[in-house]
Amino acid sequence: MSHYYSSIKFSEKNNRFSHNLEADYTCFALWKSARPYRDKIRALLSAKFEILLETEIVWSKENFHDNAARLYENPLYDSIPKEKRKSQFADKLGDEKFNLFVIKDIKPDYAYVISTSKIIELSNLNTVHVKAEIRKWIFNDLGVEYAVHSTNGIYEFFFQAPLLLGVELFNTLMDGETPTIPRITKDLEGANGWSNWEELFKILNLTNNYLVLKNHEGFPHENSYNHLELLTDNYQRVASALAINQLSSDGSKGFIKVGGTNIPVDIRFIGDKYHNTSWQKDMLNKKVNKNGYFELRTDMYFFSLLYSCKVQKSTVTDKDIEILDKLAKDLKFTWYEKEMLHSDDAIGEILKGYFKAHQYHYEDPIDKQLSQKRQIIRHLPNENSIIVRESKKTKLKRKIKDVIPESMFPLLKNIYNKVR
Repeated sequence: MSHYYSSIKFSEKNNRFSHNLEADYTCFALWKSARPYRDKIRALLSAKFEILLETEIVWSKENFHDNAARLYENPLYDSIPKEKRKSQFADKLGDEKFNLFVIKDIKPDYAYVISTSKIIELSNLNTVHVKAEIRKWIFNDLGVEYAVHSTNGIYEFFFQAPLLLGVELFNTLMDGETPTIPRITKDLEGANGWSNWEELFKILNLTNNYLVLKNHEGFPHENSYNHLELLTDNYQRVASALAINQLSSDGSKGFIKVGGTNIPVDIRFIGDKYHNTSWQKDMLNKKVNKNGYFELRTDMYFFSLLYSCKVQKSTVTDKDIEILDKLAKDLKFTWYEKEMLHSDDAIGEILKGYFKAHQYHYEDPIDKQLSQKRQIIRHLPNENSIIVRESKKTKLKRKIKDVIPESMFPLLKNIYNKVR
């Protein structure tokens, strides 16, 4: 059975929050200074929750700092060679070995909590309180503050657990099995690059809410474009999951290694205005999984590719023309002809109609490297055009009300009805 990050949904009832999984799950990691407390911690966890897995994880020295940075969602900048990277969390972890407990909580209690990194998010109070209790033991004995780490909520668990354990073991635990595995000697998934695209997307499906924006023909078996463009609601979580070497000048861009080849990556995210923000949210909410990865729904793919080709690029490639033509035929767009791509006005009017139907408006993207073809943009609704404007009749009525006492309205209405 597959378990996808983006399938998790929270709901609220009577000020109580809950997600749609039958139980909650948490990882507890015992760093070096906490290892002597393993038996005591196990006793507490087993009294409060069901322990699904207890194991020791051993990372390599080569990937220790990158593993630590990725686990805590810190960037791996391309400006610093791998062998010279030093994670700010290295001292906290102590060394490459740590104990890991995966627990199941059948009665989670979710509320908004301020984490130690000052993030305010929905968290399971049960696990938050247990972590605080364990940390207090160790601090009182050793003066060490953060000797134990845990995931605070179900989204963080789905991000960290697959990276730590691998896809197969993660799914085994989520299916209710409790395997006995004393030691796991492995780095985070993808630490030395990805063997193939299938491997990459299996991790991405579990750890992030994302979709492939375009140029995915041939996925997941091959990528003839040698480029990956994603849309997500959390670009750093995507970058950390995939071990992307991020550009120090722009963390939403970088490269990954797949099958021994360096692949450029662009991570578009909600609010970057690569597309209208409402459009981006609709894309993620209505995405589809057809071939083992998430992509745009067919109609959204057509209009977003048309927008990208004509607004954000200086030229339209033959491949783009071919894809758009096929999508239009599949969608029975009898009004579309590929010759229209030669006319900025024709495409501007098509995009205008689509934008107006969905109440989207044009926004200048954060990424200034993108082309912005004003001949088409001028057709599109903008922020000013979405303001509701009064008709002349409505405006006149409002002005009359401003100057005539309300007590006069019935008399004026009678007079109007008699002379009408």
